[in-house]
Amino acid sequence: MFKQFIYILAAASFIFGGIAARAQDAGALLDLLVRKKIITDQEAEEVRADLTKEAATTSAGKWKLSTPITELELYGDARLRYEYRGGRTAGDVDQPDDWQERERERYRLRIGLRGTLLDDWFFGIRLETSQNPRSTNVTFGDDTSSSSAGGGGPFAKGSDGINVGQAYLGHKGFRDITLTGGKMPNPLVTTLMVWDGDINPEGAAEQWKHSFTFSFGGSGLAQAEQSYSKDNKALAISKPAAEPWQLKIDVFANFAQFIYDDSNPENPLGPRKTSGGRLIPNTDAWLLAWQVGARFNFPKNFYFQLAPVLYNYTGNGDTFNGHFVGGSPFVSNSDSLALNQTGINSLLVLEIPAEFGFKIGELPVRIFGDFAVNFEGDERAAAAGFPSKGDQRYAYMIGAGVGQLKAKHDWQIQAWFQHTEQFSLDPNLVDSDIWDSRVNMEGVAVQAGYALSDAVIFNLTYGYAWRADNGLGTGGTGDIGINPLDKYQIFQADLNVKF
Repeated sequence: MFKQFIYILAAASFIFGGIAARAQDAGALLDLLVRKKIITDQEAEEVRADLTKEAATTSAGKWKLSTPITELELYGDARLRYEYRGGRTAGDVDQPDDWQERERERYRLRIGLRGTLLDDWFFGIRLETSQNPRSTNVTFGDDTSSSSAGGGGPFAKGSDGINVGQAYLGHKGFRDITLTGGKMPNPLVTTLMVWDGDINPEGAAEQWKHSFTFSFGGSGLAQAEQSYSKDNKALAISKPAAEPWQLKIDVFANFAQFIYDDSNPENPLGPRKTSGGRLIPNTDAWLLAWQVGARFNFPKNFYFQLAPVLYNYTGNGDTFNGHFVGGSPFVSNSDSLALNQTGINSLLVLEIPAEFGFKIGELPVRIFGDFAVNFEGDERAAAAGFPSKGDQRYAYMIGAGVGQLKAKHDWQIQAWFQHTEQFSLDPNLVDSDIWDSRVNMEGVAVQAGYALSDAVIFNLTYGYAWRADNGLGTGGTGDIGINPLDKYQIFQADLNVKF
């Protein structure tokens, strides 16, 4: 009777403690009670009916999901930010050693739904502020002009729109394989040196991951040792079994076909037009990626990850088909800014991100880095008008971090050095904060964070950079209207709320 009472008490706490949220668990518990013959099938069905009826009267019970949806998650985050950016002109332009500074108070909002469907399908959609692919920030007071959308004025809403940041569909029906299509979270293992974290590429991706576990040593059985005798009786002391040394290896491969620039129309009416004596491109531009890597998980919380990836660009599109120049120190600042900053010609890039982690007591530590080389650096430099600068094809970063941000009172700090040469990377993808969406820059950055609660995190970021090669511009288009950008500073203070 006591055992039955415990079962019934547990069932009641499950059922009535949170009707809508625990309906599925309560059903499983009712089934268990039936199998234990504590209640009958009829009694279980009566309880289910009462549970369904009562759930329908709650706010959660009024949320109705279509039958194919098996799981749905609502998530998001909001952020308030103060930001300072400053840049100095080079000494050989029309305004030598002059500074441009920007101070902004900003916010962002992202809210999304992701869920699973029957037959191993899944989907996701996320709405977010700002139309910028490399930023979801909105600046307070930036739309007060009467020419702004909505007519401007104080506290205007012209720049406060909501945009689709992610919209994707995927399938996991094949063992170890994930297929995704749409506007998706970046499926590649990478760093901010190559990809801005706010970019959600469009196209298709195929991911494969499999884990292998290897055990070395260990007997698996306790061994008895003849230790000593007492009163002419041999006593055996049981020796604990030696635990095997285990190595887990997560092997993965990621492939992506991203539509970089859609040429519209591909076959225009009439004869194909020319520009500068050359036919105007009329094919879509694609960014293709091939990545194979592994994460080695050793005992004692040690791990090492290596994930080489090769990027190739095909086609031309109708926006990025001009030859990249990236500015020049030998013309005025305005003329340098007018030179092509976005071309994707002659880019065949190998990136090798790596990370090593361990714990000191309970404190997690990680050492991370990235290296990239453009195998077509000579061609890209020649097309830019600097044929002697083909050696400017490398990019690398190295840094370390301590701590983690998972729960209230957690803290984290990390710092790194980054060097990106003019003809090494795609300037349209690099991080927009460090260093202002530019290449041909090098410098240091420090980030620190503290969890005020499980959901609220306060972050500080500081970066200082300078031009890597003084004979070239600083390619890319950022928030500072200077090229070459001789010196650069950024400071950000963020208050983040996640839900």
